[in-house]
Amino acid sequence: MLIKATLSNTRHPEYGEVTIPLPIKTSEYDRTMEMLANLEIGDVMGRDCKIMELSSPYSILQKLEGSEVNIDELDYLAKRLESFEADQDLQFQAAAFARGVASIEDFINLTFCSDQATVIYDFTKLEEAGRQHFMNLHGGCASTEELENLDGYETALLLIDGGGAEITPYGVLYDNGMQMEQLYKGGPFPPYLYDAYELVLPVSPTQSPQNKTYLYLPSSNLQLERTLLRGGIMEREGWFHKLEPIQLSSVITAKLDTRRDSIFSPPTTLSEDIYCLT
Repeated sequence: MLIKATLSNTRHPEYGEVTIPLPIKTSEYDRTMEMLANLEIGDVMGRDCKIMELSSPYSILQKLEGSEVNIDELDYLAKRLESFEADQDLQFQAAAFARGVASIEDFINLTFCSDQATVIYDFTKLEEAGRQHFMNLHGGCASTEELENLDGYETALLLIDGGGAEITPYGVLYDNGMQMEQLYKGGPFPPYLYDAYELVLPVSPTQSPQNKTYLYLPSSNLQLERTLLRGGIMEREGWFHKLEPIQLSSVITAKLDTRRDSIFSPPTTLSEDIYCLT
């Protein structure tokens, strides 16, 4: 659990509150939606869950307290943050503070670019800071030879002398020209492998196949339906799924062929239709 959020219904506070641990486990998804439904919140797209209290190691997220959010957006943000490695939490929080990020949508988009920034939080460790800065400028990658030849201390001094520093509660931020793109715009979530899913299934409308929604299997039928609705897939006709080897278990790989057809095959349910592939 990375986040513990206490939620309520702004329009009906008399319904009480519910506390949700996030990210939501696949096995707990349906039960969580049921608890929210009891408060008449948890809409597929609407931001109807008022955050009364939010507990997390990411203190910057307290900016969301008092606001209304969509439960799946909050869950996606928690998944993104839970996967962060060492120091990425400081990069994210420092960048959010410096940019004045306060909305759930902007927090989500920031997770895709905050690792471009450099945060120095201990000026007695400039060698380490310089090496980390070099990695940040090269997409988190560097060869052994490059690191062996790198003077981390000198690299850090050049960074500091270059100016552009912003002091935050999380350290001194150098954004390195970081640009926050609107990868998430309130519809389908950007593809992201949070867990060891057996199958990732891109689903697209026949009229605009470039607009993809990603289904992660196994998932509950309710979770799949909500994901499709978020992608604007509301009708049973005129849609296809295209199987792509984004992440497949060896068992499934042996059974699948890339194909194009309807994701709905009456009289089976959505989950039965998809799970039959496994």
